[in-house]
Amino acid sequence: MAAGAREQGRAIGGRRARAVAWSLCVLSLTLTALSLLLLTLTLFRPDAPINYYWLETTVIAASYSTVGAVVAPRLRESPIGWLFCAIGLCFAVVHFSAEYAIYALLARPGSLPGGEASVWIWSWVWVPAIGLIVFLDLLFPNGRLPSARWRWFAWFTTAAVLAGVLSAAFSPGQILQLPLQNPLGIEGLPNVYGIVEAFMYALVVVGASSMLMRLRRVGWVERQQIKWFAYTTAVA
Repeated sequence: MAAGAREQGRAIGGRRARAVAWSLCVLSLTLTALSLLLLTLTLFRPDAPINYYWLETTVIAASYSTVGAVVAPRLRESPIGWLFCAIGLCFAVVHFSAEYAIYALLARPGSLPGGEASVWIWSWVWVPAIGLIVFLDLLFPNGRLPSARWRWFAWFTTAAVLAGVLSAAFSPGQILQLPLQNPLGIEGLPNVYGIVEAFMYALVVVGASSMLMRLRRVGWVERQQIKWFAYTTAVA
């Protein structure tokens, strides 16, 4: 009876995990589709600027969410599938908030409510999105750090993401490449978007280098997984 109860519990847990993972995937794909719709509508306004990162965010949101929805229910105890889900959803929010802000404030001002709120969300949500990629690099493919020596870098990345979010959320002036001002920017503080962006991508490079250490210690299957992941990351 105990074995049967455990099997039943695992089955229920599997169904819940599958429902959560695919719900996140559907939400991410829905936001991405709405983002592309807003982008298309913006293209009919020749004076409105275009979000230069629309292709990258579309590809990452769609692909990572789908992979996460497939992997997370099968490997419920591993953080890898859930990291894929979270990264996909974060980039979907990045894409949607940017396209919504552009359309509501620049393409057709006043046509949609909450334009400034969308600008503020877009000003900082990309920081944890990139930070999650760093953790995926560190934990792929078995859900554990390459060695104990990387623990300090994981904590440093966590602190850097929190500092980056706070800095970006209240940094005044123009946000990255678009002529949009942070509505909650504090005058007197420096504009740090470029610095935070460069620093976050530097963390991604360091995190990706951890996979080189794994190649010397893992078996053939994990070696192929790492090669596949490294290739897709380089393409992205």
